[in-house]
Amino acid sequence: MTANDKLTKKPLTSNELLAAIDDLRQQQGLLQRRLDAEQEQLQQLAKRLWLQQEHERARLARDLHDDLGQQLTGIATQLAHFTDDERLSAIYQHVKTAIESTRTLSRLLHPTLVQDLGLKAGIQWLGRQLLAPAGVSLKLDFTINEKLDSDVELFFFRILQAAMVNTVRYAKASQFEVFLSQSDGGLLLLLRDDGQGFDSKTTTYGVGLQSIHDRTKAFDAMFKLITAPGKGCEMQIHLPYQKSGAEVAR
Repeated sequence: MTANDKLTKKPLTSNELLAAIDDLRQQQGLLQRRLDAEQEQLQQLAKRLWLQQEHERARLARDLHDDLGQQLTGIATQLAHFTDDERLSAIYQHVKTAIESTRTLSRLLHPTLVQDLGLKAGIQWLGRQLLAPAGVSLKLDFTINEKLDSDVELFFFRILQAAMVNTVRYAKASQFEVFLSQSDGGLLLLLRDDGQGFDSKTTTYGVGLQSIHDRTKAFDAMFKLITAPGKGCEMQIHLPYQKSGAEVAR
């Protein structure tokens, strides 16, 4: 096509323009659907990887409990007969401490307490294990009366575990508040401490906050962080949730 041909080419009619615009919109819609599908696939992959990680943690927890825990218990049983010996008695106390530490680590790796007694009991246990030794008190407002899906309870347990560890390590707080309630179309978790806070605009996420962000994204949950220097820290997590048929039947 020559330059003269381009100059003499007739402009598009209004119908042709509308048809071209409609074609572009259809292509845009197709691309958006593809992007949405790929995003959904990535979320499902992240969730499967997270659940696989939990299965590996459960296996490691069983190994700790059944292997190392039993060996330590056997040693403690033998040492218990020699408590009149000062040196052996001291070793016996160290072994008992190691047994308790192994049990705690096993429960953190695979929280059977949540499965047996529910999420509320699991949160209270986390408070005793993580907050209390650091002098941080737990305020818990738990208003959910129904049994949640096991994956959802484990999701919240891991979020709380990471948040409590962060508070103990960095916040210099005296109180940690947990509010978990049912909301329209989902579950709302509010976490708040009275610590020193930080500038969220200039601070890079550490391992704890990044893990919380990644988990919420994998479960298609909303995550909002509210903090400022000297103002404490608040996290808001809204998880879309509808009780599964399997759980209802149970």
